Amino acid sequence: MARRLSLSELEEYVRDVEAFLEALGPPQTPEEEAARETLARAAAKLAARVAAPISLAVVGEFTVGKSLLLGALLGRPDLLPVEERPATGNITVLRLREGTAGTGTRLEDTSKIHFMTRDRLASCVREITRELARLLDEQLPQLKAGEVLGGVDLIGGPQGWQPFLAWYRCLWGEQIPRLQHVEADLISSRFRDAALELLRIRDAEQGQQGLLGSEPVELGTDAVRRVLELPVASATPDTAPAPRKLTITREGVTAGGAALSDCFPLVERVEQVVEVDPVFWPLGDLLSGRDVQFLDFPGVGAVGSFGRDRNLSRQALQDIHSILLVLPAHHLPSDIALDFWQMLAADGRSQEALGTAALLVANQFDRIVVPALDAGQPGGAGLGRVDSLNSLEAFAPKITGQGDNREQIFLASAVNGLLLEQQPWERASEQTRDVIRDAAERLADIHRPTWHEFAAHLEQDRPDSRWPQRLRAYEEAGGLDAIRRGVERHLARHGDAHRLERAHAAQRDLDLALRAYRRAAPRDEPPEAAAYREAAARFRELGKLIGRILDDIELLDDTGLSKRPESPVPPDVETSRATVRAAVYGAHWWEQLVQRALRSPDHLVPHGRPAETDPLSPRKRRPRPRPTADDTTVFQQLFERVLADQRALDLHELDRWLEEWRGYWSAEIGPLREWLDSDEESALLLPELYTRRLHNPQILDDLIEDLDVDALVEYVAENAPAFLESTAAEPAHAFPMQPGHALPWHAESDNGDTEADERSRHPLAVLQMRAAVADAAAGQVSTRLQGLLRRVLQVFRDTFDGARESLLDHDAFRPPVSRKAPDRAESGRAPKAEDGAGRGPTIDDLIRTWLNGERGSGGEK
Repeated sequence: MARRLSLSELEEYVRDVEAFLEALGPPQTPEEEAARETLARAAAKLAARVAAPISLAVVGEFTVGKSLLLGALLGRPDLLPVEERPATGNITVLRLREGTAGTGTRLEDTSKIHFMTRDRLASCVREITRELARLLDEQLPQLKAGEVLGGVDLIGGPQGWQPFLAWYRCLWGEQIPRLQHVEADLISSRFRDAALELLRIRDAEQGQQGLLGSEPVELGTDAVRRVLELPVASATPDTAPAPRKLTITREGVTAGGAALSDCFPLVERVEQVVEVDPVFWPLGDLLSGRDVQFLDFPGVGAVGSFGRDRNLSRQALQDIHSILLVLPAHHLPSDIALDFWQMLAADGRSQEALGTAALLVANQFDRIVVPALDAGQPGGAGLGRVDSLNSLEAFAPKITGQGDNREQIFLASAVNGLLLEQQPWERASEQTRDVIRDAAERLADIHRPTWHEFAAHLEQDRPDSRWPQRLRAYEEAGGLDAIRRGVERHLARHGDAHRLERAHAAQRDLDLALRAYRRAAPRDEPPEAAAYREAAARFRELGKLIGRILDDIELLDDTGLSKRPESPVPPDVETSRATVRAAVYGAHWWEQLVQRALRSPDHLVPHGRPAETDPLSPRKRRPRPRPTADDTTVFQQLFERVLADQRALDLHELDRWLEEWRGYWSAEIGPLREWLDSDEESALLLPELYTRRLHNPQILDDLIEDLDVDALVEYVAENAPAFLESTAAEPAHAFPMQPGHALPWHAESDNGDTEADERSRHPLAVLQMRAAVADAAAGQVSTRLQGLLRRVLQVFRDTFDGARESLLDHDAFRPPVSRKAPDRAESGRAPKAEDGAGRGPTIDDLIRTWLNGERGSGGEK
């Protein structure tokens, strides 16, 4: 497992690598030059993550009010662009400073605009074109979007934008050579809007002069809103617009003229310093000993952006430590919130880090109607009375996991909060001021119902619940103060740990780059000796790597161990078990039976009534046989349906994990496997060495096959359904009740024994049956998934056990004994060090020190 260095050790690691790079002479081969560049980038990435401020991203779908919420939290509602339409077009970084009490929250006079690098812009364009081509190939294959745009690099490729410019007009119904004509009316405007965004990016990229990847541009904060706000959505033009010829210079952007608007598609983020009035948020505890920044993200999927926002978000989230998910209280669950969360999870974070990374805010809670309660109602005001609260409680574990998430959920209304705290809102946009005025009228209504009564009833039902506290916090300050305290607790508890976790992810990239450079760096020694030395070094590296993989497989196969696996973890059995049990236990059939008992005079589940027939009514439709809760049919159907749904979900999660696992290990195994099968001098020794040592060169081919991670994962993914089916009984056989059996409250189930009949129809019998069926379903999915994972891990184990057995030992790499006597050193002096001694650490020194842990003191080995 990679060593877990402290932040100070990581700083030292970066300094050593930078000193090594500075001491090197000119590269001797193109391979060495490329390896140096990769190593330098990896070192810079790690240095940036070690030195980065603790970052909290504020994300959510467009028009959910996250920019207004962030401004209200900091005491200034107009801090960021706020409209009912999608407004935030770029990531805004707010560096927090404590201001002077009573002077109001203010932005510093100047801000910085950071532009994308050329590689980042190319990645953004590829995402847009890939999605556009995929959708068009599905709906209008005759336009050949995949053939024209697929795999084409519009930014750095030899043809540049020419393939796109020769093709895009077909989306407006124009005839394009070698394409089948499609009328414009048959083409969705969505595709034309995506092409327009590509055209805007093209115009800006072609017109910019030295902005991409350059130092940030400083300009007045008032002017910077031009690159923060999305343009107002306008009607898609009826004819294809022509490309524009722009000139965007650094001077033009600084001057704040048209160039500032034109450069919008090239901007990565805008950085501002905000001094927060302590009247609204005293930052002493938050900033104690740390630098903190908040980032306002564009809403993914807003009109006017067709992939650029998602690409910017995914790239920026790699460096984010914590995330504030702003959810729409009036419609949950939020697909956009899950989209952001999947971006965060896709970056290889550990489950532990993901489980503590999020705070959830159900915003615009003022849109939720307070439920009316009967006078003197004794309890019974559960979360089921309010769909938004019930949905939030069900949705939250998807983000925070199944642990205690009580301090990670908040209810808020930015509008109510800023009014209750008497924040200045006169400089907000006219549209926002109208919303605030309406809210002020509602708050002024002395007869308006509040959540206090509902919270009191809820507290009676669930004394340990946090919901009453959240509801009261919402009524007192719109939830703003509760969020502030929650952010302070969260960053104090997890901020440094998250920063270290992000640094460790960058450390792994630097480790890989260091090993890659050692393979690419030339050696000043006799060719034959160098080849044997390199082969021995690579086999040592391969042996350690296989050992790490096998150790990790053992950890993955034993969740009871306290040591965390190095690679991504597989689907959690307990999560699947809990999900299935909740789905079966919560089926409305059970509640229907209990309600029938509560409505019955004797509080027993009443017997069903026979189906009514009326032979004298020929026009009456014949009643269709419908399943009822009076026999086991409906429960068996539910049981099998839930298990089938979970089976599909488990296989999907397994595929996702397999891809993550493949990506994690292939980055390290891939280069070594390629070397084994290459024409390098050191690799060409291997057939002879295997023949000499193991008398069988076929073992080398077996080793190469065992190290093919892509083929291994493909085999497992293809056979996973068969593995799954072999691990547990068929759902019908696992169902704990007799299929098609009439239950005790069925119309024809009265056996004449009054006492036994009443006992069997008691609600307790329903609850016992409910628990038995839910437990059986949970046990079925648990057994099935555990068996599947063990089969998969056994395949992994067998494969890498075989690979380890195929390795040559160190003694196999001794060169043949030469008959020539060795040269003596002149004047009895030791030969000169081959590594340029005195110039700093060698590549082998760095690897011994930082990767192999051979240090006098320092990090864990």
